[in-house]
Amino acid sequence: MNMLDYLDWRGDITFEERGFNEVDNVIFCELSYLHMDRIEAVQTDEGLTIAELYEAYADLRPRPEQIMNDPLSALRKAAISERFRDVRVTRFVNDINPDKQAQFSAVTFVYKEDEACIAFRGTDETLVGWREDFNMSFISGTYGQKAAVDYLERIAAETSANLIVGGHSKGGNFAIYAAAFCDEKVRDERVLRVYSNDGPGFRKEVTESEGYHQLLPKVTKLVPESSPIGILLGGKERRRYIKSEVKWYAQHDPYNWSVKGTRIEDVNDRSQISVFLGDTMRNFLDGLEEEKRKQLVDVFFDSLEAVGADTVKDIYNDRVGIIYKAIMNAMANIDSESKSNVQLSLQKLLASGMDVVASGIMKDYSQ
Repeated sequence: MNMLDYLDWRGDITFEERGFNEVDNVIFCELSYLHMDRIEAVQTDEGLTIAELYEAYADLRPRPEQIMNDPLSALRKAAISERFRDVRVTRFVNDINPDKQAQFSAVTFVYKEDEACIAFRGTDETLVGWREDFNMSFISGTYGQKAAVDYLERIAAETSANLIVGGHSKGGNFAIYAAAFCDEKVRDERVLRVYSNDGPGFRKEVTESEGYHQLLPKVTKLVPESSPIGILLGGKERRRYIKSEVKWYAQHDPYNWSVKGTRIEDVNDRSQISVFLGDTMRNFLDGLEEEKRKQLVDVFFDSLEAVGADTVKDIYNDRVGIIYKAIMNAMANIDSESKSNVQLSLQKLLASGMDVVASGIMKDYSQ
């Protein structure tokens, strides 16, 4: 059973009859990916019900949402379910800011009179969104993370509801960051639970902070057994490794997560490839100065923008060609010292992987 099956199975039971659970969290986080910029009503305090939102979407004839985890399938089923159709979709914001290298989007789902779920969107199809993901490796407190704090505090000030806070992918990182660094009265008294659904972790400045440690008992972090996303960067959250019906990067898609009743189904441990990638990236980042991390990210994304790529679809459609052209242009146009630094960084990445292989961590992966 996946979350669409859950909507069929659980759809006739309201939130008043059975309270919020972790599968509901995943569904709300999936719906946060909907492109609602042209639907003004969801940007207000009153908002629209999910059933009304689906009607508005039908009138707009929206474009396909994403290459992965297109939220329209979840919206269709939610709109006709007793459990979700009257949930109010409110206070939607979407801020794509290339100058600040930031992509931030959030929405609040009011599912009971005294409870609401804030869902932070993960990385969308914009390259600026992906760039912000990489910026997290050398910036503490990105524009998007700080915007998430402001959004959570705004919702807490404008409503009396207790709050569930969640997000998928980068949105999971935003959810934890927002709840950890918001006003402590909001964190301690209003935030009920926080969900990071395969979200990346944090730098030490975050994981060693008091607010982060105070929040940890309320955090649930779901990580598919082979996904490379939820294991990136550091974190002290207790991770639950979950089952997916697919392999490798496709496990990042919540539609592929195995649902058992009102929970996401657990597995005993991470896959060997997940361990390999996690250890490789940790060794690589630990051995690379922050300025060199920044330089590597800037060279890659500046070069993609220079050849006209704005979205992941631009790369996906052209596949290898646009990336090769971008890298060649970048390497031709940077000074010799920068070129040497980039080459050294890539060599360190390869060496980190070889060190992990040599340690024997991958001995079972080929079986």
